[in-house]
Amino acid sequence: MDRPLGSLPNWTKRWIVFGLLSLPALISPQIPWLVKPFAVAMMAVLVGSVRVSRVTGTDLVTQQFIAFIPRKPQLCKLKFIVLIEAENRKGAGAVDWMLFMGFNWIMDRIMQWIWPWMAGELELWVVTARDKKFLAWRGNGDADFQANLAILTSATGATMRRQ
Repeated sequence: MDRPLGSLPNWTKRWIVFGLLSLPALISPQIPWLVKPFAVAMMAVLVGSVRVSRVTGTDLVTQQFIAFIPRKPQLCKLKFIVLIEAENRKGAGAVDWMLFMGFNWIMDRIMQWIWPWMAGELELWVVTARDKKFLAWRGNGDADFQANLAILTSATGATMRRQ
């Protein structure tokens, strides 16, 4: 049984957005031809990068896509998971607010909305019997957090600890 942790990316929409965002850089006469490949590559990294985690049979599989190119999946056997750690990453604080006048706070909120897997404040880590930590999920929203925690605890039988 294949149970994804979080929503799976819609690759068709991502390719369409990539094409629409890359088009102005390609057809603009003011941008030199040496800069155009860099601009297209930057759009590919921004739109085509995503982390996908899922529980498949006896494994927890996490795969990173960078610029639409899949990296080697990381596998973790469910039977070796002894602990699930729930963490809250620290967001932008008062010092950041004073130094950057809220710019970091605004950018943090935008990043959490666009790429929750990269900038989300909630994380679920799994710890194996050999004390190896493995990021299972990162995102926002208590409903997604609780759903993914339920999937992991039912699949592994491990206990949960908050950090």
